[in-house]
Amino acid sequence: MLSEKVIKELISTPVFISNASKLAYVQHVSRQDASQELLLKLMFHRLNSWSNDDVTLAVQRDLPSLKWRIKYARKDIVRKEAKLNSQELEKASMVAHMEPQASNEAETLEALGRLRELFKNAHTRDWVESVLRVGQRETMVRFNQIPRQFNSKLVKVCKYARQHQHRQPKQSNNSHTKELKLLKEWDDLMDDPDTDDNSIQSFIDQHEEYINEVINSPQVAFQGRLIKDFAHAGKDKYVLVNLIAKRERELDRRTNHE
Repeated sequence: MLSEKVIKELISTPVFISNASKLAYVQHVSRQDASQELLLKLMFHRLNSWSNDDVTLAVQRDLPSLKWRIKYARKDIVRKEAKLNSQELEKASMVAHMEPQASNEAETLEALGRLRELFKNAHTRDWVESVLRVGQRETMVRFNQIPRQFNSKLVKVCKYARQHQHRQPKQSNNSHTKELKLLKEWDDLMDDPDTDDNSIQSFIDQHEEYINEVINSPQVAFQGRLIKDFAHAGKDKYVLVNLIAKRERELDRRTNHE
């Protein structure tokens, strides 16, 4: 395992920064996330037999042996992701090229009717509705997407939909039914690939009374800011997620004993 000092030297090299930027662009992620993934790939694969001294020497001398390992570590990641996505794209191809037809009108209407139940993120709902109503080409125009972006989005949406298509709200004949339904909405929101701070803020705004009850805890440093400005709530953002998860576990225990 490389030392922290050597890791800092490695990730500061121009070749690492360049490849991390390329990876971030291809994967549509932040450079920080791409850098972390590239570093892990190097440490546990391409550089797993290198010592701290080996890496330090290669950095100092700008050795080609280090450069090509960084380059091919990036290619390893891209190749693996492409392999995983290929099956998803194949399964989704019919939807991707679907244009509205009279023969599938009933199926389309049924799918449209389930959008709000399935996707809690408004942007995702709008995108899927566009695909179902007008097809790929018009959707790409409406959402200013290139084919790669459309396909990437399609993979995520189809994967999410397949994972949740048989998921039903927990049933309960007691006073906890309403809370169980709300917590299911939260879970779906967390699972949605497009959920961001704004999406969570919308959920908080809609259920402010309930969230206030959940965060009535000394673990939350600034309750007011968490409610009104989730994006800038710092560590309290993660405390909220943990408190809701704890609430779900407690509710599950209660319903199982009733």
